[in-house]
Amino acid sequence: MDTGFDKLFNAETICEKSPSLSDSYDKLFATNVLSLAVSIRVSLNQDPEYRSVSSGVSACGLFDAGAPHRDGSFAVKDVCDKIIHADDIFKPIEPGVRGAGCRLRGTYRGKPWEFGLGVSIFCEYVLEWLDRIDSAARGKTE
Repeated sequence: MDTGFDKLFNAETICEKSPSLSDSYDKLFATNVLSLAVSIRVSLNQDPEYRSVSSGVSACGLFDAGAPHRDGSFAVKDVCDKIIHADDIFKPIEPGVRGAGCRLRGTYRGKPWEFGLGVSIFCEYVLEWLDRIDSAARGKTE
């Protein structure tokens, strides 16, 4: 859904781009991103990399406000927490822009936060992480 957004909303198309179409897309997109975050939390929260701020996952996003760590780094856990607790998840319509991330907004202890997430980059990171876990498990059984 992340890459399909550009073709539908940021490029020339024969489809009428009504506000309700964009709202429907954002709801479907948010549901999929939320499902991913919940799946990661449930399945991988015992892995040490889930809470590691040096894992490299910080390349997938940027906090405008409310970064969980003073140095701007964050862990997979932080990304999942922000997705799960976001009040608003959407992809901004920016004609001509390709591959832009989504925006997540919420509040924590009364303070607003905003997070720009590159969903494709985050998914790529998670797939590489799963591959490392799988490779380590195969190495133990051989």
